[in-house]
Amino acid sequence: MRSEYMKRLFLLCCLLLLWGGPARAQKPLRYRQWQLVFADDFDTYRSVADMEARGPWKFTPDNQRTLVGNPTEDQYYDQRNVELHDGTLHLIARPLAAPLLYPFKTTDGRDTTKLLHYESGWIDLRPDFQTNAALGDTSRWPGNRGFELGLFEIRCKLGGGLGTWPAFWLYAGPTEIDVFEGGDPREASNNIHYSTKSTPYRAKGFRYTYPGPTDLTQGFHTFSVVWTKQAVTYYLDRKWLRTVPASEIPTYPAPVDIIANQAVNNFALPDTWPGGVPGQRRSAFIIDYIKVYKARR
Repeated sequence: MRSEYMKRLFLLCCLLLLWGGPARAQKPLRYRQWQLVFADDFDTYRSVADMEARGPWKFTPDNQRTLVGNPTEDQYYDQRNVELHDGTLHLIARPLAAPLLYPFKTTDGRDTTKLLHYESGWIDLRPDFQTNAALGDTSRWPGNRGFELGLFEIRCKLGGGLGTWPAFWLYAGPTEIDVFEGGDPREASNNIHYSTKSTPYRAKGFRYTYPGPTDLTQGFHTFSVVWTKQAVTYYLDRKWLRTVPASEIPTYPAPVDIIANQAVNNFALPDTWPGGVPGQRRSAFIIDYIKVYKARR
């Protein structure tokens, strides 16, 4: 009997340990151990021109007006699709007045074109944005800018609509961390991409369906990611979603650019977009703030 009792006690302890591990991992996001090092709540700009003059942002990708390497994206980024309203930033997606045959060079130098049907808004850090070595951010190559490791956060409201693809993501060449992306009002995805010159491309993606009546187009929600050397951890409204350890997919130790944009995928239909409602011709990805925190020392 004593042997059977000890065996059951051992099994119970094992079960408690297994249950306790995820429970600890699923603690809500707490800010006490984090120091705010960057914040833009878009309250102080008089206009988008003022934001361009005084803010840390630019309004198109570095080298092109669209992401030419992504065949599904069907939008042309232009500053006119960035608007300020009541202390919030709006990235507007809408059909172009006429399709645009966009010329560009491929990575091997060939001239080619891409047919685009929509225009939209984009922001990312300016090329002259200064990294801060005192915070542990050191540029690794010309143009490398942003923040290395930390807590990255956006509070936003999705516009929704067929084909829209809002996203908040971090990028530094070898590493891309998608804090969230996707236009479904009930579902979004978190992804990590990793590739260097000496290692093959790797990626890990997750889709998450929000429980209950959550509709990301009906109110503001906070998407956060904690990036450490050991793992990438995702949160929604301070609630833990998942942790991806570096043993599953690594990240490259370099400052990352901060990007928010609203893409339009090419399964959208100009005559019924968005949401299949004729006459509803725009979708606004509305951003209340973007913040970056560093771990307190």
